[in-house]
Amino acid sequence: MRQKDLRKYILQLDSLVPVLVKHFQISDPHKFYGIKITLQQYLALDTLAKKGKCTIGDLSKSLKIALSTATELVNRLTKRRFVQRKKDIKDRRVVWVDLANTGLEILKKINVKKQRQVAVVLEKLTQHDRDTLINILKVVSRVGKRAEVQRV
Repeated sequence: MRQKDLRKYILQLDSLVPVLVKHFQISDPHKFYGIKITLQQYLALDTLAKKGKCTIGDLSKSLKIALSTATELVNRLTKRRFVQRKKDIKDRRVVWVDLANTGLEILKKINVKKQRQVAVVLEKLTQHDRDTLINILKVVSRVGKRAEVQRV
């Protein structure tokens, strides 16, 4: 692909991605959903819901944040009773972090509101356009993941 053509696509993506993020992603849960939780806290709860219990080290890798930042994040979530820490039975040096019922409920509330927000947009598309959107996003995601692995 010629550099000029590539630049044209990059400029279009630069203008489209923020709009997509605005409609499909949570940027400020407190502002949009009235739930007092930060984006980083939401992402941690979401990660725990998808992965299940994990160590703080695992959480820091998943969220791509420093271990010290993850520790502080877990401290705040524990204080609010959104997560709980559990010592490993076999190795007391290992501490597991798991989603607490309160955290799960907050996550459910946010996700229901987020899904309603996404539905408003998707309902205005034809079935063909929805299928095309999902297929293109899958391809872009797959290519992006491969490019990420190659950088490491």
